[in-house]
Amino acid sequence: MLLRKNIVYLELFTAFYFHTIFSSIKLIKPSINKEGASVLNLNHFQSILNMDNTEFRCRKALDEISPVIKRLFERFVDMLDIQLNENVYIRSYDTTLSTTYHDARNPTYAEKKKVSDIGRKYFVGLYTKVNDKEYNLITLELNGFSQLILIHHEINFIPFWAWYKNEKIHSVLNSIPLEFDILTGWKEKEKIPREDFAKYIKDCIKPRRRPWFQIGMSLPLEGSLEEQFLIDNLLKTWNQLEQYRNYFNEEIDISHKTYNALMAVASTRNIKETELLGRTYSVDISSVEGYKTNAKRQSFHIYESDQMVTKGFLYYFEFHEKFSPFQTIMVQIEGHNHIFTNAREILGNGIKEWRISKSFTTQTLDNHQVMAEAMKLLNEHGIEAGSNVYKVGSFNNDTRTFVEGNEQVKKNFIDAALLFAHASKKLELPTEEQDEEVDLVDAPAENTDLLEPNFQFEEIYQTITNSIFTFSKEIIRDLHLNLTALDDKHFVLLSGISGTGKTQLCRLYTNAVYGLEYEDENPYFTIIPVRPDWTDASALFGYYSSFEKRYVRTEFLNVILNALKEREKPHFILLDEMNLARVEYYLSDYLSAVESRKEIPLHQDDHVDEIPKKLLIPPNVYLLGTINVDETTHSISDKVLDRAFVMTLSDVDFNSYWDRADQDIKEVLGREFAMLKELHQMLLTYELHFGYRTMGEMLRKLFVNHQLPEEHQMESLKALDRVISEKVLTKVRGDERIAEMLRMMEVWLKENLEADSISLKHVKRMQEELEYYGATQFWR
Repeated sequence: MLLRKNIVYLELFTAFYFHTIFSSIKLIKPSINKEGASVLNLNHFQSILNMDNTEFRCRKALDEISPVIKRLFERFVDMLDIQLNENVYIRSYDTTLSTTYHDARNPTYAEKKKVSDIGRKYFVGLYTKVNDKEYNLITLELNGFSQLILIHHEINFIPFWAWYKNEKIHSVLNSIPLEFDILTGWKEKEKIPREDFAKYIKDCIKPRRRPWFQIGMSLPLEGSLEEQFLIDNLLKTWNQLEQYRNYFNEEIDISHKTYNALMAVASTRNIKETELLGRTYSVDISSVEGYKTNAKRQSFHIYESDQMVTKGFLYYFEFHEKFSPFQTIMVQIEGHNHIFTNAREILGNGIKEWRISKSFTTQTLDNHQVMAEAMKLLNEHGIEAGSNVYKVGSFNNDTRTFVEGNEQVKKNFIDAALLFAHASKKLELPTEEQDEEVDLVDAPAENTDLLEPNFQFEEIYQTITNSIFTFSKEIIRDLHLNLTALDDKHFVLLSGISGTGKTQLCRLYTNAVYGLEYEDENPYFTIIPVRPDWTDASALFGYYSSFEKRYVRTEFLNVILNALKEREKPHFILLDEMNLARVEYYLSDYLSAVESRKEIPLHQDDHVDEIPKKLLIPPNVYLLGTINVDETTHSISDKVLDRAFVMTLSDVDFNSYWDRADQDIKEVLGREFAMLKELHQMLLTYELHFGYRTMGEMLRKLFVNHQLPEEHQMESLKALDRVISEKVLTKVRGDERIAEMLRMMEVWLKENLEADSISLKHVKRMQEELEYYGATQFWR
């Protein structure tokens, strides 16, 4: 009862408190002077904008400033010859004020809003929308920070940057009346002198400062002001900015016409193939995606057969925030920008050719020779080129279309970028000459160009199922998807108990890709055993020895260099038992390079010719790793796991394995195999079971024993007892959780083997140790 009374008192006190606060400030409507004109009390408006409490300030601005200022602005707009619609509209600060007011009342956000400056100004403006981009036409702002009434056109930095670049900025400045100011700043306004404005723009470009500007007149926010006087000044500002507004509208029109032409190029995805350096490649172009607020991008993939040779991006910028205020198309391959051009070159009268100048700035090549080679390649591929200028197409300004069609222009951009990358050694495309003679680093003597990769799952699966090994379709399909789902990143880890065929599966799959049998030597599959002393990237990429004055190469590095030379062919690397060393130590550079598509620095010695200073990991490198988990290995960090598909191969199918077993073994070891299967099932629940390798080696020993002369053979059950103790029990270890398993094994061994069997003695001993110590293992 007492609690309810306290709540009632609290509610009454709160209501009284708010009534007192709001009553302390009179609700002042526009007064009427003796001539009958409405007058605004600017001191009252300023007092509202000065209120310390954000909640009260926003509420009062909504209740007392907004209705008056919006009504005045609407009267002004009615006097203009403008029809309001979805593309020309009035927008005010009301939404922000309302949101802030409600947030300030919400306990979750109230603390943050206590120090907010929202509500210390109020504005209402006329806006237009072109291609979903909003532009201000004129704004009436009450700025409590500077205590000014601003009547201005608000504009961002980009148009002025464009006018500066095309040398129109002085003409634009001359169109602005001298009595008008150019201001910048969200709070306190900074006035930029007219004579310093061009330099101000220039000084903003390099440090990437992108301020907004307000162009117009200002009045003091104090005393009183007739409403009609304010409306007259709105009209005056509008009329006197007409010439400046023409420049602005022209800039917006050019921007959107150019960007629409770029979007027409972006829209086509019908390019299915291209021929470069005598070889035919398939092309896959993705849909256009949002990249930044001012840009879109589109990826494209170049394939030979099913192997991705390279991946690139087409960027379509409304403006490039760092380099250009103009509409720009950029083509990037292998992390390098090979084309960056202002698209406004196509605008004008009639048909305009799109000619682009090119330069090369490689650090290790003769750039004049690179240029000559690049222009020669362009001409050979049907792209008209001169000494350093090439043509991608022609634009008909009357029809707003490309004469050659969007598809051909886009293909020219992609082909030119690929040829530039090839000429500058950023991408080594295979040539007809390489078809005749393949020069691989440390490659085997076989004629490797006869091997053609094929990632068709049906054929891979058929090849594997025809082998002597047993892997389910689910496992094969999972490995296939994990390796091929990502075009530019292929990294799969295979974990599981020893002997489940992790390495065999990798060899089977990689050989199947090239149509090889398991026993065949595959020059594109390299197994590299990981050593426990690998502590950094030099274990994979080698290092420069200042003592020997040479670069010490590794097998891993050789594979990467080969992959760069033969991009159309997948190169598989298997890091065997890769967690014998800490994976994140020696593999970090590789993972970072694959993720970021950036180059790995190798050395800085100018005398080393055979090894590049920087190395890019091409998309035709497929990295596999096998993992075992025991006391000799390290755990895999999240950094590695996040970048890999992890497969677990612990399930074994001994029925299918037996179907494929040698007929001679099946004829003599049927009973032993059945018994070993029972034992395997017993261990399976406790993750102590064995794999194909262990089963195969046990059966092989039993079979070889059976082939000995009868007088020298071990009795079959004794031989079975031996292989169980030597190959199965050696891995048994654990705590009280395996007590039931040991009990079941004891019963099974007594039922199936002799009472003095070695395996039974080991099990009984482990049971005793478990009872006494709480843990046990085979090894003493």
